[in-house]
Amino acid sequence: MKSKTVLALDVGGTFIKTCIVENGVLLAESRKQFPALADQDANTIIDQFMTIFKLQYEFYYSSLTNNEVDNEWHIGIAFPGPFDYSQGISYVQGLSKFEAIYGMNVKKLFQERFQKSNEQWAKDLLHADILFANDAGLFALGVSIQFPQDRFISLTLGTGLGSAFIDHSRMIEQGPGVPPNGWLYNEQYRDGVVDDAFSRRGILQLAKDFDALGPGMDVKEIAESARLGNGRCREVFLEFGKRLAEMLTPYITAYKPNSIILGGQISKSYDLFGPTLQLHLSSNHVQIHTSENLLENTFLGISRMFEQREAQG
Repeated sequence: MKSKTVLALDVGGTFIKTCIVENGVLLAESRKQFPALADQDANTIIDQFMTIFKLQYEFYYSSLTNNEVDNEWHIGIAFPGPFDYSQGISYVQGLSKFEAIYGMNVKKLFQERFQKSNEQWAKDLLHADILFANDAGLFALGVSIQFPQDRFISLTLGTGLGSAFIDHSRMIEQGPGVPPNGWLYNEQYRDGVVDDAFSRRGILQLAKDFDALGPGMDVKEIAESARLGNGRCREVFLEFGKRLAEMLTPYITAYKPNSIILGGQISKSYDLFGPTLQLHLSSNHVQIHTSENLLENTFLGISRMFEQREAQG
């Protein structure tokens, strides 16, 4: 029986984090981080991906006691948007990252490089199935392994807001209470959009509004001050939790999830905003869970994406 080996990448503007997942099991020793070189020219960007593929492939075989294992390789990539995930085309622009590959079919560029190489790693990866997906959705798929029967809304709270709607480990991209693709970030909220309010800049704006933002303070420092008893900083997170409940309520009412899953850096301050979030969602009878394993769940979600694709035929 072939070993199903997934070369998983989580692509950011600064770093590309990568891991190998074998038969659904994350190989912890294969976790590595590389500079993304996202502000460079197209050739340099693609060269860096090739370097990562080669090094991970070689690491995998060098770590095997039996290097005769019959492998079925897959490449799964969590890539920032905007991106045509089905075709593999990047539309990132105006963000000082990956602009040099704007409009290019990244999947084809990879395959062309594999084809031109005479090295064994490239010959093997030429036949790999290559899939791209949104990182927030992959995180949710990874989390669904722990909650296989649940219907939930997943949020990643950090520099921006990512979201996914899951039912019995399947991603739901349309239907009652589900925005297009399951993406909440661009939905209207108050005088702006969701991403403006429930992100790093959203908390910093609240801190300004509450006169809680001191020199050099970021979300981490605001949270630390709140835990030390700073009343204004505590108010920032109490208001954040209240507004998060306000934003989620119409989606919960229509989608009817039994739980909400939170991940990302801001979710580490759940002790500060969680009580008001729970209070204002109590009538909806949803459980709230947090996950600190954002990257691990993203890698597992990449593996799960291939499993589901194979099951669908």
